[in-house]
Amino acid sequence: MKKLILKSVLLVFFISITYYSFSQPIPVEFMAGNKYASVDVSFSKSFVQNSKFGFFHMNTLQADYNNKSNNSFVVLDMLTYEVVKNIKIVGGAFYGMPGFNTTAGFQYNYVSKNVFFLFAPRVNIAEIPSYDFMTIFQYKRDLTEKVKLFSRIKLLNLFDANGHIKSYQWLRLGLEIKGTQFGLAADFDEFGPHPNVQYNLGIFIRREIFM
Repeated sequence: MKKLILKSVLLVFFISITYYSFSQPIPVEFMAGNKYASVDVSFSKSFVQNSKFGFFHMNTLQADYNNKSNNSFVVLDMLTYEVVKNIKIVGGAFYGMPGFNTTAGFQYNYVSKNVFFLFAPRVNIAEIPSYDFMTIFQYKRDLTEKVKLFSRIKLLNLFDANGHIKSYQWLRLGLEIKGTQFGLAADFDEFGPHPNVQYNLGIFIRREIFM
């Protein structure tokens, strides 16, 4: 429990430092399900307006209600460089099980009024490299002047030379009112070379903080 509290403090500390560094709002999601609760933060910012250089951060904290061995804390921090419009090369550091690794890859992103799309393959550089493909698709649509439909899908597939390590599909469907998104959440997780689907069903709330 003490380790989980420490990790939560580190998460809040990092978000605070990042805010003062970029002076821009950061989207934070809290999800409470039937098996675990989670905090998910992911964003990409340019160092200065119109700069090709920037910074990508993803952080996920999961707390299992019954089995502490399932708790996880993942941090991904990378410098980005936009080679051509919407395509960036990235490199940085990853922290999770089993520890720190350097990582590199590329990202393709598309942003419009209603759609956000990110495809981000990368490799963790180690004695036995691992690879992952992350995809985020987000769609919003006006229902009324004050209410929007909000939907989001986050997918991850992680593997190495020995096969499948982990994958997940996180689904969100709800509403947005005054910049706050909330609604139903469904997480599907698979682990190991012969995975069975584990599910976590609940609700979520998402907000850009430090506005």
